[in-house]
Amino acid sequence: MNLDQYLVIAGVPGVHKLISTRSNGLVIEDRKEGRNRFVPVRQNQITPLATVGIYVETDEGTVPLSDVFQKMLDALEAHPPVALTASSNELRDYFAAVLPEHDQDRVNITDIKKCIKWFNFMQEKGIFEEVKKEAAEQEKEAEVAEKEATTEAPAKKAAAKKSAEPKEEKKVKHPTKDKKLSSSSATKAKK
Repeated sequence: MNLDQYLVIAGVPGVHKLISTRSNGLVIEDRKEGRNRFVPVRQNQITPLATVGIYVETDEGTVPLSDVFQKMLDALEAHPPVALTASSNELRDYFAAVLPEHDQDRVNITDIKKCIKWFNFMQEKGIFEEVKKEAAEQEKEAEVAEKEATTEAPAKKAAAKKSAEPKEEKKVKHPTKDKKLSSSSATKAKK
């Protein structure tokens, strides 16, 4: 799951898609309001979801948020997300069921609430389906590019063989020598 274009902005609820960047801010697609808007970088703390990780007690140290969301999607039937108003024990039990190796000392309840809140928002707005479609399109484009590269290689070899053969020189007539003189220029030539 590729979350490179999705952002979370402090003070602006929801998960947003990056449309373009400017020198003084970002243009985002606000999924909650359903419009594009400009967000100045100097006034807002912007966090790309691809840079967020959850601490785990393994050798890796952290797990990317995209992997956590994928595990939450996989466990959606067996363990649906708990409500954000649930007790700390219920939140911790849910997260332990989804990601049992998370570091319980370093992952706070507020972090778990953020994960669940972002997950619910992305699920509600269809962002996970959009990410899957984008990944499938990129995979198809890569396959097409690979096929084109394999079909172009024999064509380039044939073109190289043709260019290696000596070319016949064609006689080109000089346009000014073959041109007949007009009557005015003929009189000037006689003088």
